[in-house]
Amino acid sequence: MRLARPAAVLVAVCVAASPARAADEPPVPLTYDWAVDGVVTGAFAASALTLMLLRDDLGPLQCKWCTPGSVDGDVARSVAWANPKAASTLSDVLQVALPLGALAYGVVEGYRLGQPSAGWSGALIVVESVSIAMLVNTAVKYAVGRARPYVWMGTPDLYGNPHDANLSFFSGHVTFAFATAVSAGTVFMMQKLPGAPIVLGVGLGVAAFTSYLRMAAEQHYLTDVLAGAAIGSLVGWAVPVLFHPPRKGAPQPGALMPTPAGIAIAW
Repeated sequence: MRLARPAAVLVAVCVAASPARAADEPPVPLTYDWAVDGVVTGAFAASALTLMLLRDDLGPLQCKWCTPGSVDGDVARSVAWANPKAASTLSDVLQVALPLGALAYGVVEGYRLGQPSAGWSGALIVVESVSIAMLVNTAVKYAVGRARPYVWMGTPDLYGNPHDANLSFFSGHVTFAFATAVSAGTVFMMQKLPGAPIVLGVGLGVAAFTSYLRMAAEQHYLTDVLAGAAIGSLVGWAVPVLFHPPRKGAPQPGALMPTPAGIAIAW
């Protein structure tokens, strides 16, 4: 229940701050180029996936960062499940459900509003954001070589792969979840899709629960998931806002707009 409260508050704030908007208005067009963004997305996605597939060659067999601090250690012991593999499996399921749900919403809304290109371009921007975040995550994991909690807690063979045992910092699952939630929420709010605040709030709730599950699975420490949340959120926000703003002539997020009732803030 505690994990759901921040998301619920965020949804309420976003809805309250949003100007009145007809549910059938077309999406605000964003700046993108199918060729350029397609190549960039493909390059980052292929690079990240290649590094992940090379885990058995690049994953360090000896830890470079072996012992957690007192806070990390205490939290790791307190949240670990009796069956950590169950928590790990559930986090894997959420890794699939979150992007499928977010992307499906954007695509379906694009078709419903008569602008299918808006739905597919939004999906491209989200995938681009997540691919960049995951490339950063994978490269840092190999460089840092932090031992996972289950190694430190005396069960080094819990998950069976010694090449994965020293890839704790920072959490890939959490990076992926927050990059997906924040980029999707940001894109949809920039497009002014009617359910954007709800998508953002639910996505952040799922991402927060994923963070808990990764610690419960003895796969990551608190600092691992906090770093993943920070990097995923930063990239998920920065890529849409900095590289895909609304096209010229479209209201910019945060701009003041005249309305029949007075002045509203664009989102």
